[in-house]
Amino acid sequence: MEAAVVSSTEGVLQILLGKLGAVLAEKYVLLSGVGREIQELKEDLEIMNACLRDLAAGTEYHHSSEQIWFGSLNLLRQLIRISLRDPSCSREETLKDPLRGIETWNISEIIGRCRAHLEDKRYFIVLDDLWSLEDWENLKVAFPDNDKQSRILITTRNRNVAESCCSDSHDLIYNMEPLPFEESKKLFYKKVFKLDKCPPLCQDLEVISDSILKKCSGLPLAIVSIGGMLARTKNKTRAEWEKVCDRLGSGLEASATIGGMRRILSLGYHDLPYNVKACFLYLSVFPEDYEIKRGPLVRRWAAEGFISGMHETNLEEVAAKYLDEFVSRSIVTPTRIASTGLVRSCKERNSTAHDKIQRLSIQTDGSGSDREQENNNTNFSHARSLLILRCSKKPLPISFAHLKLLRVLDLEGCWWLSNEDLKEICKMSLLRYLCLRRTNVSKLPKLVGRLKELVTLDVRETSIRELPETATQLGSLKHLLGGRYRHYTRIGRVKLFEPHEALMIPCGLKNMKSIQKIAHVDIASSSHAMQELGALSQLTKLCAMNSEYGGEKWKPFAASLNMLCKSLRHLSIIHWRNRDMGLEIFLELKSPPIFLEQLYLWARLSVLPPWILSLSYLIELSLRENFFDGELLRQLGKLPSLVSLKLYHESFIGTKLCFEQGLFPRLKQLIVDNAPNLDELRFDGGAPNLERLTLAFEREPAKGIFGIENLSKLKEIEFFGEIIFESLVEEMIAEAQMHPNRPRVYREN
Repeated sequence: MEAAVVSSTEGVLQILLGKLGAVLAEKYVLLSGVGREIQELKEDLEIMNACLRDLAAGTEYHHSSEQIWFGSLNLLRQLIRISLRDPSCSREETLKDPLRGIETWNISEIIGRCRAHLEDKRYFIVLDDLWSLEDWENLKVAFPDNDKQSRILITTRNRNVAESCCSDSHDLIYNMEPLPFEESKKLFYKKVFKLDKCPPLCQDLEVISDSILKKCSGLPLAIVSIGGMLARTKNKTRAEWEKVCDRLGSGLEASATIGGMRRILSLGYHDLPYNVKACFLYLSVFPEDYEIKRGPLVRRWAAEGFISGMHETNLEEVAAKYLDEFVSRSIVTPTRIASTGLVRSCKERNSTAHDKIQRLSIQTDGSGSDREQENNNTNFSHARSLLILRCSKKPLPISFAHLKLLRVLDLEGCWWLSNEDLKEICKMSLLRYLCLRRTNVSKLPKLVGRLKELVTLDVRETSIRELPETATQLGSLKHLLGGRYRHYTRIGRVKLFEPHEALMIPCGLKNMKSIQKIAHVDIASSSHAMQELGALSQLTKLCAMNSEYGGEKWKPFAASLNMLCKSLRHLSIIHWRNRDMGLEIFLELKSPPIFLEQLYLWARLSVLPPWILSLSYLIELSLRENFFDGELLRQLGKLPSLVSLKLYHESFIGTKLCFEQGLFPRLKQLIVDNAPNLDELRFDGGAPNLERLTLAFEREPAKGIFGIENLSKLKEIEFFGEIIFESLVEEMIAEAQMHPNRPRVYREN
């Protein structure tokens, strides 16, 4: 379990301390090797804690035996594992192998066993990226010189290390040459312009680009980093590029040192605008290798004031641009990307953010140790942000009454949180971000109306069903998130929100003028609020559900929808009682939301609302249980911007699904789930840019799938669901092997 209290006054070593909690927080499914990993991380933590205590006490910490542990000892352990273990042995044999207890061996025992194992063998060992002379001195005694023509290959960035590794004149140091200048130019232009050479319209940049490349000294990492930064600049002018060149200084021109490399790479950070730089530094609040979700991240950025003053732009759009900026500069690595290209989640690529700012991270395993008691007694009254990550059910001794200065409070997953705690939390007058997701709270107190600065309120996956009347006094609120979901059983990535768990919003919604996102609201129990919905001129995202029979409840909602025609970008309509008609009111909207980018429609309709075919900005369309046929597909194929089409559970009931020439010009993702009558799926020139095809069938199509060879950009074919027809999978694998793009064919999970 990890609890992080963000502060700008304290700094501690965080790289190793974060690993143990991340592993132990996972479910205890100890497959091969995981148990040992946990033990090693536990030892890492114990030694790091001891080191920190010694440093705090002023104790000298220069004993070589301890320093050896962090690098050389683990490397030797891995070497012994690789050389002694037979990868083909069974689990029973593994339990009896000679490596049991290796975690407890000291350095002398490991060296002795390594030498004994290699003594009578001819070996070839590769040590990649060796950094220090000390590491080599510690390691080399484990490799016996046994006159059997054994060899050790070492790669290093430090020539002194290379020279030290050479025992006599017969050893060879091979200097890796930098890229030739012409190859450097090709790599640079490919990164900046996606071309092998400078385009004709930018010939004035060629001279200055030569100067930049000279300072990169032919090192690919430096070239790619600078090229990525320049690719993101809006105005590719000679003056802007000269500024970049001047800031590089001598760079790597004199010598390709690590310091020079860091100077080159740090420019990617220093060149960031100040507000983007603040967003980047905020990444350090997360443990290393932690998957950071885009939605909560941007909302925290907004709460911290990093994206303030941009009234004309949706905050999530700004955040997407920031994340794109980080990705292009190799600052973060995307872990999940939507079909539209939006980065859904990411991980920090290295510890740059941790090095740039100071922070305080308190971690506990709930054991009641002296260290934990010391943390409990720490005064956090000055803290601005409190995030509890990977929390267990065991309560943390937090006194919310003392945290009066908090702006951000994220308690996701803290099941020990009570309704009584909320009363203290609602007294935090400066609070701008409050996340109670997946907690055990069941009711918001009336005091919530005091949080006048609150921008985000997240009560998803809680038992909170109704907002108090005082909630409508939250004039600064922009994100109201509620409801509970379950994963769609046929494909785990799809979330189905439960209409009977949606939020009931009281009368007075019109007072929440700043609100941009509402998810998910029950229109049946919020009829007065639905009449006021049209007054929310900044509303861009709305998910509405009806938990009752009949279409009467949709009438005030549809009337308000006419008033939101210019602001809405994302709309979800879920009519839970799918056997009941009554949604024809949506067929004749006088002023439909013409700027929609995402539409999710779960309802039975006799025909598709005609205004959907006029949505020229629509990027993603998800349909469920709509009972449409092939004629609908031909109409949807004319949408000019459609990138993702998801046909879930009985949305298509025809026998032939054909993508004809000229249809779906920009489509990249197609999901077809349970088309009950489908006999044939054809690609006859339509969807030329399709990259991912996802299919689920309850019965095998009688005729099959045709035209895969026409999808020149296809990358993945995925089969999912409870029934997977092996003959169809094998057929697609054969097709993929002949496809020029070699798409990957796989089953879900």
